Amino acid sequence: MWRRLCLATVLSTACGSGSTPDNATAESFLTGLPSRKTLEANVPSKSAPAALTPRSAALVGETASLYVLTRKTSADVNDMVGRPLDTLQSITRNPPAAVGPDVAAWGPITDPLSPVAARLIVRRVGPGAHAFQVDLRPRNADDSAFETFLLGASNGAGPAGPSDGSFSLDFALAHRLDPVAQPAAGRLVAGWHLTPAGREVHVHLTDIGTDSGLASSGDFGLVNAADGSGILAVDAHADLDGDSSTLENGQVRSRWLPTGAGRADVEVHGDADGGPSTLVTECWDASFGRVYAAGIAPDGGVASEGDPSACAFRDPVR
Repeated sequence: MWRRLCLATVLSTACGSGSTPDNATAESFLTGLPSRKTLEANVPSKSAPAALTPRSAALVGETASLYVLTRKTSADVNDMVGRPLDTLQSITRNPPAAVGPDVAAWGPITDPLSPVAARLIVRRVGPGAHAFQVDLRPRNADDSAFETFLLGASNGAGPAGPSDGSFSLDFALAHRLDPVAQPAAGRLVAGWHLTPAGREVHVHLTDIGTDSGLASSGDFGLVNAADGSGILAVDAHADLDGDSSTLENGQVRSRWLPTGAGRADVEVHGDADGGPSTLVTECWDASFGRVYAAGIAPDGGVASEGDPSACAFRDPVR
């Protein structure tokens, strides 16, 4: 169950009369901010290739294509979420412009070659709870031109960051102000929940393109357990067949053991009207080599190879 926060409600109460801590320092506000590490998807990667190879006939022992798809999809999402969070962390390396009992502000800050100026505002809205936003404007404009790029809220603040939270990103704004640094528009909403047993992350994309073409619009859900096992669920309009010249509607369900051995099940619809589906299952071992593959083509044809008993998981993710 995804733990989400109502950003509008949190921000509307940000200037409320909650208790004021005695140690209202800049550092006390930073404990409410997420970092790239907070939401990063961890997919086993040792000895695996970094990119999809040209499609060929499936052969047992080759690197599993659906493992590579799982890894590339995770990397794309990590990059889309991580780069703005890196910017947030970069801003806070500067001294704050102002610190009050319940609010701290950084900026305006700009890089020498950037046409954009940014500021960060963090509000304490309750014990361990914060609201935060990053605003952007043209570097030569005055502060009345600031518009909100990142809007978020968190709970469970601590030295390692908050345990729960969500934020939204307006890539269309960043693209309009600096198309070189942000070549694609679109929007992103992300949420997370951390426990000692692991973490859950959910990312929703709207009309976002990537260099690889893997992600466009859809939902990405990740469960990373403390032991290294995990589950990745994707419902997306994306490149799901390795041919980035066209995008498909489909679902990907991947899961893996701490060793890296895993299984992925993919259902692909070739058009927006939900035409005939292609169903593919693939299992890989701890070296990411294919041990079993099976597919059902839109015309009903079935093909399989390998031993299904070699799969790390007998059944797909439900």
